[in-house]
Amino acid sequence: NHLLYPSGRLQSQALEEDGQHAPSLHDVDDSVHNNSVLAKPEPEKKEEGQHAPSLHDVDAVHNSVLVKPEKAASHTSEAPVPPESGSRGHDRKEKEKSVFEQVKEEIERVTKLKDDADGLKSRAEDIGKKADGVTKDAQQSKEEASNKTEAAEADRSRAERLRRKAAEALAMAEQLDDRAADATASAQDLRDGAQKKMNLAADMRDEEEALEDKFADKLATAKGAEEKALNQVKSHRVCVDLPGVRLGTAEGAEPRAFAPVAVVAALRTAEACTAWCQEHEACRQSVFSASPAEEEEDDTGGGDSCELFGEASDEPKYFRKTFNSSYCGSLSEKQEMIDRVQSVFKMKPWVPEPRRCAWAGENCMESKCCANVCVSDWQFQKCDWYTCYKQDEYFAGCHLGSAPGGWDGKALGGHATREVPKAEEGVLTQGTSLFCFCVVMWDQPATMQAMDPESAVANNFKEKKLSIFQCEEHAFFDGLPTGSGHNIDSFTHAWQQVKKDGRWKRHDWTVKVDADAVFFPDRLRWHIEALRTPQGSPVYLRNTFFKFHFLGAIEVLTREAVDLYFERAGECDAHVGKQGGEDYWLLSCLEGIGVDYQTDYQLLNDKYAAAENCNSDWVVAYHFYKKVTEWNWCHTAAVNAWKAKNGVPQ
Repeated sequence: NHLLYPSGRLQSQALEEDGQHAPSLHDVDDSVHNNSVLAKPEPEKKEEGQHAPSLHDVDAVHNSVLVKPEKAASHTSEAPVPPESGSRGHDRKEKEKSVFEQVKEEIERVTKLKDDADGLKSRAEDIGKKADGVTKDAQQSKEEASNKTEAAEADRSRAERLRRKAAEALAMAEQLDDRAADATASAQDLRDGAQKKMNLAADMRDEEEALEDKFADKLATAKGAEEKALNQVKSHRVCVDLPGVRLGTAEGAEPRAFAPVAVVAALRTAEACTAWCQEHEACRQSVFSASPAEEEEDDTGGGDSCELFGEASDEPKYFRKTFNSSYCGSLSEKQEMIDRVQSVFKMKPWVPEPRRCAWAGENCMESKCCANVCVSDWQFQKCDWYTCYKQDEYFAGCHLGSAPGGWDGKALGGHATREVPKAEEGVLTQGTSLFCFCVVMWDQPATMQAMDPESAVANNFKEKKLSIFQCEEHAFFDGLPTGSGHNIDSFTHAWQQVKKDGRWKRHDWTVKVDADAVFFPDRLRWHIEALRTPQGSPVYLRNTFFKFHFLGAIEVLTREAVDLYFERAGECDAHVGKQGGEDYWLLSCLEGIGVDYQTDYQLLNDKYAAAENCNSDWVVAYHFYKKVTEWNWCHTAAVNAWKAKNGVPQ
């Protein structure tokens, strides 16, 4: 347990003399466990010229403890101690040897412990890292557990709500069961009652059938009696028909029903209408009107109808194929009725059927006329007409100039225009009811410098209720930007809008008026009365002596001319070229399809025809006035001219 110096002096003794004690193995163990030898010493406060002991210093101490005796002797300053003799010296050496071996073993053990400690430290670090991972996993598990706990709480709450609802549903189901039981019982009562009613109904149907049989017998008897009575009346009466005539109404007369008692009166034909009048002694006149189902009823009697009157009229209202009127009276009145019929037909105007001429390229052998108008220079001072030439016994064609070579060459006819003469006095003439329309490009700017847009001029007379607003009916139709050098497409589109509108059928004349024309509808009615157009004639009015005698500022057509145009406009689309304006295109079309004309050169004063005078009391329209102030000035001038002529103060 003691360390010896080489001199033989016990270290313990030397230390005791210095007031110290020698370290024991226990101290060494403590030193190892406390890292006093193996661990890095705690740094001490440095003073100048000093440094903290390092592991190298510890190794130096280690070497000093294990140094050999003889080398250690060279470092002592004491006088050598004489070697001890005998067995005591030998024992001390053995002890020293034993101590050194023990120390060496302890050092080895300490070294091994240090290595084990390093291994444990490394393992501890690994365990620490794993512990961190485990801690993180534990935290996540804790969070998941918390979430699941919350979900479980929500599920428990939802389960509780469902249990409450289930309880409520169960209670409601029980109530419904009770109600169903009551309803079943009530239904059974109703079924029982229904069966009783069905039985009663069956009895009533049997009774009804019996009554119907009795009614049928009595009705048949009544019909037979009524028919017998009607036939008896009919046998003593006679009717005279006026085919194609709609008679007017005698002054103060109104249509009468003459309703049947038992028979069924199906008055859907002219014959049935006349027969029904003949079978009633009080009926003196029948008027039947038939029109195509797709047409609207108008004031001309459109729509299938049978009107019966107790008074007879000598005045016809219309002559048209869709009408049939009859006079009915006693046998003794037959001659009187025949004389009346003859008087009525004396008022019928002569209206020839429209011509159906051939277009260039078609066979004109049958019609012997050409539909195409002449081909003229731009001033219409020279015009080349088409002629229908015979090629052979089977074909003839319309050509300009002379007949083609090799043809028979016989001229069969040409462009057969017809001017309709005025109707004679006493002959029915076309009425004066007007449907007027304007075609307006509402969004287009002014077409001439310093002038107003067309829409401004139209809105001006619209606000003043002038021009077309003084016709029986009027309309505006939107113009189309054609993007070409002519306005034909825009106006043909407008005419299709007129057809779709349908109001033209209710009036005697249809009038297209340009917005920049100052137009007086009353004056047009005066001109129409003076023209005495035979009623029912398909006619357009030539309105100026300039060029082709028909300028588009005002275009006036009878209802029959418009009807014919709508019927055959497809021919014009196929055969009439689109050179020039819409007015010449319309003239070419109308004459090509067989519309006749009347002439009134005082219908229009047009600047294009060098007629700029607004101071007339008779002219119907003045054109063109594209500035609102100028339009108003012209209108005022024309009105003042009429006032001056008729002595009305201005």
